[in-house]
Formats: sequence, structure tokens, C-alpha cells
Amino acid sequence: MKPLHCPNCGTPFVRVTHQNGMIEHVLNQLNVFPFRCQLCMNKFRAFHRESRQSTHVFDRRQFKRLPTSIEAEFLADNRMQSMNRVTDISMDGCSLETTGLPRGTFLGMVLNPKQADEAIRIETAMVCSIRSSSVGVRFLEVPLPDQRRLSHVVLGLLVSQGHRPVSNA
Repeated sequence: MKPLHCPNCGTPFVRVTHQNGMIEHVLNQLNVFPFRCQLCMNKFRAFHRESRQSTHVFDRRQFKRLPTSIEAEFLADNRMQSMNRVTDISMDGCSLETTGLPRGTFLGMVLNPKQADEAIRIETAMVCSIRSSSVGVRFLEVPLPDQRRLSHVVLGLLVSQGHRPVSNA
């Protein structure tokens, strides 16, 4: 079986996403599923025989969160917090080890991954979930040069952690 590739950037790192609406439900019956590229964030549909089983389990995330350890600073309520750690990341968000941020808080972030030459700036992010020692953050505004650096970090994590591309039947 050959890997399914993103029609926009050509990467084989794509993920089946949940269906939206009646049209996608009908297309699913014909083995045409929605996919999301894990690097360029492109959403597309493709014929795929094996996806029906993988879409029965509801997964609201369109991007796979990858375990990591990245130093991060963030600005919330006009206060710079320092020495925080990102414990998992995707092109769409991350988990940040911190407490005291209520759900719905908007913040700016600077990520300092070891494998990147420059810091990655997230202009606007929002706290979407709260856990005992961390918060789930969704990236809302990422400048294009920073988005490219983030995609290189995510690609490195996908490769180093042995994630396999989706195979097309």
C-alpha cells in the first residue's frame, strides 16, 4: 500500500479527522474521508479503504499531539511568566505546564525548541482546557515564518518518534 500524501505540501503525515455534516457522512459510506495534513494544516478528502474503522472512535483533535519538552514563555494578563514547559505539541496547540490560568484566557507565547535556530512566536493563543498541573492551549495566530519553524519542529518529532504515514489502499 502506498502512503497517502497531502495534495498541498506532499507530506505523508496526514490524519483522518472527524466528519462534519451530512455530505461527509455520505462520502464516508463510499470510503472517502476527511484528512488533515499534520504540517501545512490543509484539509482534504481522499478515498481510503481502512479509514472507516479509525473514524468510529470519536477524536475531536484534527492534529496529533506529540510528546516533547520545549521551554516556553507566555504573556497573560500583561505579566510575563517564565520557565514553563510545553509537554506536547501540534500545529494547532500544546499542553503547557502551568496553573492559575482560567479557561478562555488569551495569551502570547514564545517557544524555544532546542532543534530550532530561532524562537517560535505565537501571537495569540487561548486556554481551552485545564488540568491539575497544566493547561491545554490552542494556537490562534501564528505568523507565517513562525508557522514554518513550528512545522519543522513537528516534522522532526513525527520522524523521531516513529509515526507512520497513513497508507492508501
